[in-house]
Amino acid sequence: MTRGQKSTLLVTVAAAVGTASLLVARPAAAEVILLHQDDGWQLSTDGRVNAFLSMAVGTGIPDEPDALGAGTNDTKDSMKGLHSARVRNGFIPSVLGFTLQREYSPNFKVTARAALWMNISGSRTRNIAGNMDPRELYVKMEGRWGSLLAGSDLDLFGRGGILVDASIAHNYGLGYPCSIRDASGGACGMVGFGAPFPGFDAGLIYATPNLGGLQLSLGLYDPATIDNASLNRAPLPRFEGEVKFDYKELFRVFASGFWQVLEGTVPDNSVPGVFRQKDLHVNGWGAQAGAMLAMGPIMLGGAAYQGAGFSAITYLDESPTTADATRTLRNSRGAFGLAALVLREQKFKIAGGAGIFQFEKSKNDPALGSPGGATTLRQNLGLTVGVYQTVGVVHLALEYFRAQHTWNDRAIADPMDANLPPIGRETPSQAVNFINAGATIAW
Repeated sequence: MTRGQKSTLLVTVAAAVGTASLLVARPAAAEVILLHQDDGWQLSTDGRVNAFLSMAVGTGIPDEPDALGAGTNDTKDSMKGLHSARVRNGFIPSVLGFTLQREYSPNFKVTARAALWMNISGSRTRNIAGNMDPRELYVKMEGRWGSLLAGSDLDLFGRGGILVDASIAHNYGLGYPCSIRDASGGACGMVGFGAPFPGFDAGLIYATPNLGGLQLSLGLYDPATIDNASLNRAPLPRFEGEVKFDYKELFRVFASGFWQVLEGTVPDNSVPGVFRQKDLHVNGWGAQAGAMLAMGPIMLGGAAYQGAGFSAITYLDESPTTADATRTLRNSRGAFGLAALVLREQKFKIAGGAGIFQFEKSKNDPALGSPGGATTLRQNLGLTVGVYQTVGVVHLALEYFRAQHTWNDRAIADPMDANLPPIGRETPSQAVNFINAGATIAW
């Protein structure tokens, strides 16, 4: 993956994860009414502005693929240590959203929504402006029959886990910064450590009426392709669904899934000297389930997923880790859990937890890899803890996040002669500690 591709991915990750947080935060903030007409039309705005200082200290990446945008070779010193500082957005970038609504009758309402995500920084080159990216862009109709949304909104698969992360921990924080070097978007929270981010894709989404807290949502989405795995055809839409149950904002349980067909054509070298082609046909899929519980000042929650066609960050990702050398989609799994103590009168919260992401080793991967050579990512382990204080309209945050990346074993070359058989094996790994401090104003 090129640096340009990484930057594009990080912008998308940050924007998607940030919006999920905003969906949780919006009820707690007061929308500003800009216009209210006698015929029922109402225009309002909401959003936030923030900035964080993120410091990273750890070990440089051990010449492995840059799976999460962690310590690349150009961030480590001569002793292979890592020290980095960035001023960046939080889990939610700075957002400006507009909502236009009209209730034609008690049984029919229409909504149009547009929101922009604005980043305070990007590359390390001075005077290069951060990105501005529209993520929510849709029209929605609601009635007794349920609702129909057309456009771009938070995808169904994985959104339950992201909302748990935002509700308990990183709404006004940062968590894992997605990348050490780049700051061209928001941050990741627990994404990459058991919480795949949903993204924002064009689609048609139907949701049933809320029946005593129970609701089912089904979506048809613009399908994705994975060109770097030669899976460049998508004959059908991507299907996603979610079922959730909420009880008086005290308890939430949810499950979601997705399925998509990907196809492509590649050379068939099974017969030497004979030019042939073969068609690829694979199925990307994923399933996630989780829950959240609020008991007085205590909040608990988490989610777990499993699927095929994931990178460490998201599903159906344009990443070299999504498929192996034979274009077979890699299987992966992940889970995270969070807890918080909330003192509402003091407007104070302390939250923490852990998450894990694992790739299943493909049968097509080298058994050990070449001596000293790169191998495939095996596991990410993350630990987060933070304190959050609201003073007036300002939300302050101070966090610690530890990221541990482990790759599959590789052979150790003979120090006397690299052409001799390997003398053993090693397990490359990297550990990076982050300190994040920042402030957010939300409305």
